[in-house]
Amino acid sequence: MDIKAIALVGGVLLGLSSVNALAHDDDDHRGKNFYNSKNCVGTPYTDSDGNPDSFDNRFGDGMRGSVSGVTRCLGTTKKVKILFQLNAECKNSACDAPYAIGNIKNAIKDYEMTHGMTADDYEIAVIVHSAGWKLVLNNEKNPFPKDMEWLVKQPSVKVLFCLNTANSKGVKKSDMIDGIGFVTAGVTAIPDMQEQGYRYVQP
Repeated sequence: MDIKAIALVGGVLLGLSSVNALAHDDDDHRGKNFYNSKNCVGTPYTDSDGNPDSFDNRFGDGMRGSVSGVTRCLGTTKKVKILFQLNAECKNSACDAPYAIGNIKNAIKDYEMTHGMTADDYEIAVIVHSAGWKLVLNNEKNPFPKDMEWLVKQPSVKVLFCLNTANSKGVKKSDMIDGIGFVTAGVTAIPDMQEQGYRYVQP
């Protein structure tokens, strides 16, 4: 067999191996390994009677297969650490909801109701600084005190307020909702906590 023939055969074999590898990757991407279906053990949704409402019942129409079969569940359900930056007061221009706290509530619901995780399985750190400062207050300046009070009471959550922001706004610990701690500076705490294994989430 001459050199050209050897090169041709080698190219064909390489091409076949690449196709096989791609097919395998595709199986991993679209198959059970990708969707982690066994990790979804519940639902955060309820029907009109207050009963649990499955993904298939709520989002499917019975005509194009199951919704649960193509819904990716979390692959990691132990030792999860996430970090939120709360540096704005309001979710929108109407200021009818606090910034980021709704996202954090949804994360907790997804961990606990959908994936069956407990407070021992995950940690959430919330760094409050800059324009988010009013959300730590225990007085009438805070438009959403109940939301922050709820958040602080969650056993898996640590809310930490920037001392630089406290200094610039004249905030004392006695002005704040009980249970909120401090960081020396929000802008340095965020990368530091990322170095400690927290994954940053932009609300």
